[in-house]
Amino acid sequence: MTRTAWKFPAAAGVSLAALCCGGGAQSGAEERQVNIFVWSAYMPVELLDAFRRQTGIDYRFDLYDSNEALLEKLQSGVADYDMVVPSDYMVQILIAQRLIQPLDRSRISNLGNLEERFLDQPFDPGNRYSLPYLYGTTGIGYNREKVPEPVDSWDVLFDPRFGGRILMLDDMREAFAVALRLDGQSGNDRDPAALRRATERLKAQKPLVKAYNSGDFANILESGDVDLAQGYSGQLAEVVRKNPARFAYVVPREGGTFWMDSVCIPAGARHPAAAHALIDFFYGAEAGAKLVNTVHYASPNRTARAGIDPSILSDTAIYPTDETLGRCHLIEDLGALTTTLDESWTEIKAQ
Repeated sequence: MTRTAWKFPAAAGVSLAALCCGGGAQSGAEERQVNIFVWSAYMPVELLDAFRRQTGIDYRFDLYDSNEALLEKLQSGVADYDMVVPSDYMVQILIAQRLIQPLDRSRISNLGNLEERFLDQPFDPGNRYSLPYLYGTTGIGYNREKVPEPVDSWDVLFDPRFGGRILMLDDMREAFAVALRLDGQSGNDRDPAALRRATERLKAQKPLVKAYNSGDFANILESGDVDLAQGYSGQLAEVVRKNPARFAYVVPREGGTFWMDSVCIPAGARHPAAAHALIDFFYGAEAGAKLVNTVHYASPNRTARAGIDPSILSDTAIYPTDETLGRCHLIEDLGALTTTLDESWTEIKAQ
């Protein structure tokens, strides 16, 4: 992505600086830092630099490529992060394990910029612990030149004709969602027999898979190392936008995953006021538009739409239609079954 110098109104910096120093676990010089743990390709350095210029708050960020990696880090008790961006079902798990803290809405002046339909979701009723950051779908990106027939089913990822040219996300729940959908089941199915069938389907697929990758899947497809890639809409949409004659993105007819990633503050955050300031910054109209224009994922920020590139707003790979969303579902926490699924995933990957 091209990096440019972005400018924002000076007044915004004044209000954010005041917000940052208004309380929390620490204040003053100790609060002039925010440590972030976030998905790859999800938080533009340009925006973080703009935030630093306006508030004087420095930043540091680390990347993860799965919700499970985030959970493990927070469970370790040694993670020093002030803001994290878990997906829907993981928010529910983090709440249950008391790994994130309630948000202070009084510190988020731009809260009213969010679309109501993305709030008050089952994984966090009332948004006590989380607020939506970006959303999208999981589907298939593919090379039209290598896969000439139209792709409309997850079954193509299990086709021996493309053996060694297939990429799957290194994400247990996303992989099982595909196998379950092909079995006519929900990606949240809890039936042990259905989960066993999904496991066997993924084991049979393993020899066809060149890579399991959740961080660099779009670049791997674009470079020609694979011809078919399960992946998240934003990064794959960017590949398609650069070369639509060669690449395409589709949510298969069986349905896919609709996901919503949210901003949260870990229970042990040392700089909660700075974290609230950063959250408020991203919900501003201009910063929100710059975020979408850079990462190419859809935003629940309604005031940002005026500044978003019209070609992005009209791109159904980024802003899916209601029909597409109707075929998708949020991933739910499976509770104790997660351990069973994790054991099966280890078996699949170890083959």
